[in-house]
Amino acid sequence: MQMEVKKDRALRQAVSCLPPERAAELLSIAGQDEVEEVRLRAGRSPSVRTALGEQETDFAPVTAGELRETLSRAARYSVHSYAESMRHGFVPLEGGHRLGLCGTVAEENGQVVGVRGLSSVNLRVARQVDGLDDILRPWVGDGAPGSVLLVAPPGFGKTTLLRAWVRLVSDAGNPVAVADERGEIAALAEGVPQFDLGRCTDVMEGCGKRRAALMLLKTMSPALLAMDEITAPEDVEAVSLCAHCGTAVLASAHAAGVEDLLCRPLYRALLDLHVFSHALVITRQDGARHYRLEGLEGTQCSS
Repeated sequence: MQMEVKKDRALRQAVSCLPPERAAELLSIAGQDEVEEVRLRAGRSPSVRTALGEQETDFAPVTAGELRETLSRAARYSVHSYAESMRHGFVPLEGGHRLGLCGTVAEENGQVVGVRGLSSVNLRVARQVDGLDDILRPWVGDGAPGSVLLVAPPGFGKTTLLRAWVRLVSDAGNPVAVADERGEIAALAEGVPQFDLGRCTDVMEGCGKRRAALMLLKTMSPALLAMDEITAPEDVEAVSLCAHCGTAVLASAHAAGVEDLLCRPLYRALLDLHVFSHALVITRQDGARHYRLEGLEGTQCSS
């Protein structure tokens, strides 16, 4: 029962950026605690995504005005204050939720400065999920933390798993630093993480992983540095910095599995650092998530 209340609260908090009438509609649907994403597309009814996939509702089609209002509410009626995150196509929300933006890209001097003429938005609902401790504890262990790469396609729960891993390592007495580039891991509010990341965790929010890693390694002396979604060469550099300092790394990568991971140039460069000896792969079957730990040493792309 306690988990049910926590999940419902997460959805209520997330949809508060939507126009009130639309938020009320979405909160009326069954299975609130299963909603992972809410998608609003101009001219179509809203849809919700659960572990079983995306399903369109029978509510009235979304209007362009609703999309503009949603962005304004998400940015607290100060869009310019969120210019940096909008340059990357999203607006961070209180509680670790995120509003993804899609539409006509605005550029200046060859650089993306934002998204205008919105065509759709994707509201990702962040939740603290209980019940992972028994699964992870045998892999996390009680000694010094090791480096592990969390691997799964988008939407499979990598960030949720990363939070749980950080908390277990931290509560075991190991200093953990989190490079929270998009404010999704900790969701700081007046300096306080809105998710439980453990008693020995320090968070650097709002800057790139490489820059955050430099500062955290110099000032916080972490035994483990956690970061989400390795997506760029600069992120690989951040992992390399940790390796040179003898700091373990917990990170995530978008891939269907280890073989898929190894066939992508960016991740081959990452694995060539020989920082990660294991990957924790998340799969999903019939709506249920499954976890398995795979060794990375000696693996190679079959193609």
